[in-house]
Amino acid sequence: MPVQCQFNLSHASAVYHTGEQVAGNLKLTVTKKPLQVEGISITLLGLSTTSWDEAAKCLPQIEHNDSTAPAEPPRLHFGATKTHIEQTQQLTEALSLPLGSLQLGSFAFQLPHELPGSCRLPHGAITYTLQLTLERRSKQAKRFQQRLVVRRRIELPELRPATAASATLSLSLPRSVFVPGQRVVYRLAKSTASAQLTTRLCQCISYESQQPLAKRKRVVRVLDESRGLEDALHLPLTANIMSAGESGDLITIEYYLETLATCCAPLRLPLFVGTVAPPGDSPASLSPLGFVNFGKLLESVCHHNVCLQFSLGCQFAGLAENEGLLSSINQLRPHSHSRELLAPSLGKHNEQLKLLRRQKKQSYVRMALRYFYSRLLPAN
Repeated sequence: MPVQCQFNLSHASAVYHTGEQVAGNLKLTVTKKPLQVEGISITLLGLSTTSWDEAAKCLPQIEHNDSTAPAEPPRLHFGATKTHIEQTQQLTEALSLPLGSLQLGSFAFQLPHELPGSCRLPHGAITYTLQLTLERRSKQAKRFQQRLVVRRRIELPELRPATAASATLSLSLPRSVFVPGQRVVYRLAKSTASAQLTTRLCQCISYESQQPLAKRKRVVRVLDESRGLEDALHLPLTANIMSAGESGDLITIEYYLETLATCCAPLRLPLFVGTVAPPGDSPASLSPLGFVNFGKLLESVCHHNVCLQFSLGCQFAGLAENEGLLSSINQLRPHSHSRELLAPSLGKHNEQLKLLRRQKKQSYVRMALRYFYSRLLPAN
């Protein structure tokens, strides 16, 4: 391509939180010949889109007599698009771009606090992009895009214990507020011994369509389940933050815990998944090295003058699809870390670090190779 564009952002990971400012500058490189442009502008665009297909039961199905292929019912495409933010800044007027590199002026966009967070789902997505446009006379404009990841701040300072009960069954939660990677501890009490119980941690995603008609599609996914009276279900590290419940959102993400029983109607309690969780009351609720706890753990370890060096590439390779979720570890601010690492747990982490620092035994394979090397290839 004769023109290349480099976005230099204030956050190298391209991950921002609502309320922050997306700032940076641009570098254009012309490789073949000078390029005449009528103007250069940059746009911040945030969109919600939904899309899915359903069988059209209301449309008549026509089958030809000479057709041997199996008849398939006609399908309708449902979808919608909503613009959350669209701001444009003019960087330059008409000019000629010379060969080589050229630094353009800086830009800055303010992210509103009420923006929904980025996500990519099976039937929809919420995306944010920076788009640079080179306007050319009587020619198609050249466009360059840089994808951004926007995280919605949802701070939940209280534990919010919850209970749901029927005539024969009771479901209780010591806390209903979590961050991704934590465990959901529950307790059941039943009055009939023969009842078979199944407790499930569910994620419910709702998609709204506007064309060809207004319709809602709900997709429920079971994240974890158990048949015990007391257990801790795992909330995946890659779980999306719940929606803030803004009216008119095309995509809504909710979580709940439900218990299915043969003796009574299901019991259901809503769960709240945010970016900040209150301190945990029990060690069982502490998450292992998850991304919401990762920064806090490093701060605690550094406070005790212990250094830990390890590779995250293999452990988190499968999590990159969540729109740069893990690429933001170095950019996370204190408000997005979990505050549930308690002081008594620091001793346990320090003991584990001491074990890692001990000198390992020499490999038996290496010892065998040295033995045969000394026997077969003498020094003289």
